[in-house]
Amino acid sequence: MLFDSPVVRVRQPGKILPTQAKYEILDDKRKRLAFAEETDRRTRVQMLKATLPTAPPPDARILTVTGADDQAILVLTRHPDGRLAEVHRPDGGLVGRMRATGTTRHYSLTDDQGQVVATVVGELSLKHFQVTTPPKNRIARISKTWAGPVKEWLTPSDHYKVEFTGPAPEPARTLIVMMAIVLDLALYGPM
Repeated sequence: MLFDSPVVRVRQPGKILPTQAKYEILDDKRKRLAFAEETDRRTRVQMLKATLPTAPPPDARILTVTGADDQAILVLTRHPDGRLAEVHRPDGGLVGRMRATGTTRHYSLTDDQGQVVATVVGELSLKHFQVTTPPKNRIARISKTWAGPVKEWLTPSDHYKVEFTGPAPEPARTLIVMMAIVLDLALYGPM
């Protein structure tokens, strides 16, 4: 299993004006498990225009997730409306979906058959999210963590910690780790 560590960290490299989303996925000993990188690179002008109130809605965001051996293992697609994200295998097979239900504080994680495998609910601060299975058993917690003064003040780079507190079988485990990236893209990440 790819993300079998009890703690998984998702970190963005620090850049003042990033032109694409990038994330390192590390285990609890900070060993690199995977790397996620947006496939489309935007220019700095496009990035600045995207922050304007008159900017058109963003396009779909597609990130390729590669393993420690630099081979593609997953493809994460965040749809243009921002309320749906999908995780596929490189061959196109669906792993599961993450859908905002109500607000950007509530998400439903479903498998390839559309069955709910977990729900994610955030606190009002949008920095701590509880993950539960359908019978309301808590299995994980996703937290936005302090990235340090330089990254916090000068860049849009953020760090996340995923703590598994109960059994999380596949595909829930993979979707929970990818949820940290989806939350960053939706709430804090680069435009």
